Amino acid sequence: MSKLKLGLIGKPLGHSWSPEIHKYLTGADYKLWEIDEGELPGFMKRRDFDGINVTIPYKASVIEYLDEIDEAAGRMGAVNCIVNSGGRLKGYNTDYIGLLKMMRGMDAADKASGGKAAILGSGGASKAADEACRKLGIEFEKVSRSEREGCITYEELKQRGDEFTLLINATPVGMYPNEDETPMDVSQFGRLGLVVDIVANPVRTRLCYEAEMCGVPAAGGLEMLVYQALAAEEIFTGETLPESKADDCVEKLLAERRSIVLIGMPSSGKSTVGKLLAKRLGREFIDTDDEIVSRAGRPITEIFAEDGEAEFRKIEREVCESFSKKNGLVIACGGGVVEFEENMRRLAYNGIIIYLDRSLELLTPTKSRPLSPDKEKLAGIYERRKDLYERYSDIRIRNDGGAEDAADEIIREI
Repeated sequence: MSKLKLGLIGKPLGHSWSPEIHKYLTGADYKLWEIDEGELPGFMKRRDFDGINVTIPYKASVIEYLDEIDEAAGRMGAVNCIVNSGGRLKGYNTDYIGLLKMMRGMDAADKASGGKAAILGSGGASKAADEACRKLGIEFEKVSRSEREGCITYEELKQRGDEFTLLINATPVGMYPNEDETPMDVSQFGRLGLVVDIVANPVRTRLCYEAEMCGVPAAGGLEMLVYQALAAEEIFTGETLPESKADDCVEKLLAERRSIVLIGMPSSGKSTVGKLLAKRLGREFIDTDDEIVSRAGRPITEIFAEDGEAEFRKIEREVCESFSKKNGLVIACGGGVVEFEENMRRLAYNGIIIYLDRSLELLTPTKSRPLSPDKEKLAGIYERRKDLYERYSDIRIRNDGGAEDAADEIIREI
């Protein structure tokens, strides 16, 4: 594998995890070739590669440089995989294979039964979604921002929202570094059974996050990305690879890339448990309250006394936003972080949210926390926040025992 010249072409590629994925699957030395549109003809004519994957915006434009095209790719009019066999280029589409595998794993056909799929977008990725829906027997409508033949508009989609039980985002909207963007408001759909987003970075897009907040199962594009890479490697090498290799790769990426975000009441043990986790897992530890103090240049009690809670929350939002864009951290959050939805949304993009739940009678008031200086106020805050901790958490860990036990349980869960 190390002798094959493999890589990815497209623009932009700064978000790509492909080199890491291909290295894990086969040990390939996989390159990123970020090329401008004017450079595409020369790159393709030189044919200085053994195999390439193709991403936006070149999945359709590379076709004119091919000597042969696979039947499925030809039907879709989109190529994301090209193999060079003795100077002859043949194009394939493995995007739909990856998406099909992911959708089958989510029981998409069952969750979408009784309605249609809405496929957002009309580019190469949407064609992969078309093919996957056809394979699963799911009726679909394509959605475009401009009027196109065979597509409905986003306005029509809103008006006909109750017809759709599956929503597939086949656009780059919501991709890093524009994580706060979303192509649709999922609350406009009354019968959604599943949301699928082809975007893999961040791990959980805003679209998927908002679907989960509405009680709708959602899947991001990481699994699709890995499975299409597995199919591409089989084309490049001519060898059959076990699907378990892709499953292991997904688990590895999630374990390494997702930050562990600890939420819970003041004195619930977030900092203590977080430091233990960081040490055991070899990760950087971040305490958001400490970061706020560092940025403000004064203690939290002074921020509250001089500028009020609003200033503290403003800095807290800035801290949450900055660390939400990073991977593989252990983040202990202040107790009130859950009172602002945008904090939790951003932390969820690349994080798994752990609620450290400690019994009220074991919580300790302290003068250093302006909102919970005594037992009475602490109890009032607990009543106000406990449902928010539940709502925003992926995993709940009871922390009435020792911090070591809580850290052990978190590691087992994730």
